[in-house]
Amino acid sequence: MKKLIFVSLLTVTGFAHAVPNVWQSSYAQGFSEYSIQDTKGNTLWVTCNDGAGDDYDHSVRFQTPKTSYENSDSKYPLTFLLDGKSKVATSASTKWRNGANAWYEFSQGISKAKKIDVYLNNKKVTTMTPTPNSIKSVAKHIATCNAMF
Repeated sequence: MKKLIFVSLLTVTGFAHAVPNVWQSSYAQGFSEYSIQDTKGNTLWVTCNDGAGDDYDHSVRFQTPKTSYENSDSKYPLTFLLDGKSKVATSASTKWRNGANAWYEFSQGISKAKKIDVYLNNKKVTTMTPTPNSIKSVAKHIATCNAMF
């Protein structure tokens, strides 16, 4: 009986991304959240404001087992190379021209990328290779997340 309870608690508390390289999505309080995890437990989060109000923006966050990273409007530790050809880095805000342009390039590219190289301070930290089915069923919706500009 103790084993059954333990397994149930593990399922509820921490294995939302048991399978690497598969896009996941959820929706709560006006935000659509998309995530993909690599084989090392690093997770890329893309959050879209679909109706949370004008005070909130979209965001991209890269989370390692120990630390979380995001770009600001002036510092860009995170850069993504999509399918080996498009280099993109989002800013913290899409409510200004450069931020909106960067967001558009990112959202359009990541929504169909078959290979996502993640760079942290210009050093490659991981590569994610989303499954074709998760691109078609989940990631494609990131392209509809328009800049707030």
